[in-house]
Amino acid sequence: MKSGGPPRRREEAPGGASSASRQCLPLGGRRRSLLVPVGVTIGLHLVLLVGQVVAATLTGSVAIGANALHVGVDTAVHLVALGGVWLATRPADPRHPYGYERYEAVASLAIGTLLLVAVALIISSAVPRLISPETSRATGLGVAVMAVSALATGVLSFYLRERGRRLQSRVLGSESIHAAADTLIAFGVLAAVVGAPLGFPWLDPLAALGVGGVVAWRGWEVVRGAADVLTDAVAVDTDAIRAAALAVPGVRDCHAVRSRGEAGRVRVDLHVHVAPDLTVVEAHRIALDVESHIRMLNAGVAEVLVHVGADQSAM
Repeated sequence: MKSGGPPRRREEAPGGASSASRQCLPLGGRRRSLLVPVGVTIGLHLVLLVGQVVAATLTGSVAIGANALHVGVDTAVHLVALGGVWLATRPADPRHPYGYERYEAVASLAIGTLLLVAVALIISSAVPRLISPETSRATGLGVAVMAVSALATGVLSFYLRERGRRLQSRVLGSESIHAAADTLIAFGVLAAVVGAPLGFPWLDPLAALGVGGVVAWRGWEVVRGAADVLTDAVAVDTDAIRAAALAVPGVRDCHAVRSRGEAGRVRVDLHVHVAPDLTVVEAHRIALDVESHIRMLNAGVAEVLVHVGADQSAM
């Protein structure tokens, strides 16, 4: 039976009690505010993707083609993030009693696979051109497209940084750094496009391989992050959680601390020992205080499960 009230908790006597606290993060105004800059990022990436695909086709530049592939994969990653936000907020049901949040990690593994395929395509197209350099055609178009790309991603980086500060969002802050890196990559490709007709045709495939290296690194980060979520890697520092619990008056010991999940949807469970002569109400109040301390430690904690037991040394 679902209730619109606060999450239900379960207590038992201190001899073997447990107090469970569950709270899913609501969509809320802040999350909707976060979707706006993400939507702006996706829209800009789509425009740049079309422009770079056209430029790569007409100029024959493998560097521009590699960067277009990079932008396309970035767009796919952002679309997966949007889909993950929507899917992860679906309510739990009998088939998925813990909700749908891990579908985002599954999708991330698919994106990681696409990134590896993209790297293979970049290498297969750049290496032959590095061995037998060819001067790209219609360099004016390539210069114009990459100059606009560098300028646009630079502006995007500034926009995301300011929105991240205003919304106090680490995600947007990370995306601003990502956009700044894209700006540097675009300038690198721009230099290669300019240098190719000036007697340095090897700059074009070399820049493509540089882009491939960046894509490979990001692919590794995506796969590693998804694997951590799917294998329940530690999400919050265990010692920090234990210290937060022991700081609560009435808690005599804390052990079996575990955490899993990803940023914004972390789940924590732990065992605490209290005086054996406490009433259920008193033990429950201590469990609530432990939960509060852990939430203050990490705002990304969505659920805290506190098992309350009696301090055997005092019996």
